[in-house]
Amino acid sequence: MASLTLGALPLFGILLTFTMPATTYDMKELETLTEGSNKFAVEIYQALKKPQENLIVSPISIQLVLALAYAGAKENTATEMAKTLHLPEKLDDVLKGHKMLIEQLQHPTLKLASQIFAEKTFNIKKEYQDVASKYFLSEVGLVNFISDPEGSRNEINQWVEEKTNKKIKDLLAEGTITPLTRLVLTNAIHFKANWAKPFDAELTSDEDFYVSPDNKVKVKMMSKTGQFPYKYNPELKAKILELPYEDKEFKMVIILPDLIDGLADVENKLSTLNLTEELLTLRESTVRVRLPKFKVEQTLDLKNTLIQLGIKDFFDQGKANLREISEEHLYGSKVVQKAFIEVDEKGTEAAAATAIHGAFLSARNDIVYFNAKHPFIYFLFKNKTVIFFGSIKKDL
Repeated sequence: MASLTLGALPLFGILLTFTMPATTYDMKELETLTEGSNKFAVEIYQALKKPQENLIVSPISIQLVLALAYAGAKENTATEMAKTLHLPEKLDDVLKGHKMLIEQLQHPTLKLASQIFAEKTFNIKKEYQDVASKYFLSEVGLVNFISDPEGSRNEINQWVEEKTNKKIKDLLAEGTITPLTRLVLTNAIHFKANWAKPFDAELTSDEDFYVSPDNKVKVKMMSKTGQFPYKYNPELKAKILELPYEDKEFKMVIILPDLIDGLADVENKLSTLNLTEELLTLRESTVRVRLPKFKVEQTLDLKNTLIQLGIKDFFDQGKANLREISEEHLYGSKVVQKAFIEVDEKGTEAAAATAIHGAFLSARNDIVYFNAKHPFIYFLFKNKTVIFFGSIKKDL
């Protein structure tokens, strides 16, 4: 049929936000959305993790782009998306909750942007454009997918590169955009922050990082001692450490298994862990921290992962119902996230990536030793929301 078109939704994970006062009821909506968002973060991590492979992913960015698409979905397409993303039952709550989430995430150190790129001849409903603008701060930019797909691809990639301080380049690979593409929903995020107190570069040394009990590589190991929120979790058989950035709203949380080969067991138990509640149980302790410098870049094709998690009709040409976006037939053809993170003595720079933090020296004598010399999991939080999530399992 002449009206049958493809709607490619390549997703470049990341966030958006603003600021505005909220009522007690509104805050409860945000708490509910945040709890669901963190559940999705653990589930997407579980689906993406691979043995002996580093990982960096921004679950909140995936959620934001899919929620933008969800706002235009109907019937079972919408039902599957809501269930997988753990969204509130009412669409109005979903929209208001995401608007508040975006506003809360907005910060001088966290640059957020969103854009809908649409074929210039494609008819997007005005109501959907209004929703995208009001609740997701996402405007529509017109491009020429039909006659100039490569030029359109380059334009989108340039937009992403600009919004991520040139850290994310060539998000959309050659051939990703075709004359059948009608929409590309894109988000970009850039995060750069210093530790509350930097690691002393003079204390950084070459040390062994044990990929497995029988395999080790040399890494640059940073070191410092200070007061940090910390606990030992006997169920996980792991230490949990929180490292703050200069702005205490941001923090990196590291889960370090007791055993060199204990990360797989910790990963399997993550779904039983309530991250928000767990962080409330951390207590200030004197900790001698040893953490490797690391840099991870990764491109993730998320289509099959999302189908595995339950979003099926959205990618099915015959079943997808996105009629709230347009009367023309659309379905999702691709979801892509490209992420970058670099952690050193000063702090962290990330694009669709993660964060780290520092602390002050303490005179207490009961020192906890936290030596991340084997595989570990890390989270980057903005207040209670997981922004980035990943693991270090091999050479850095």
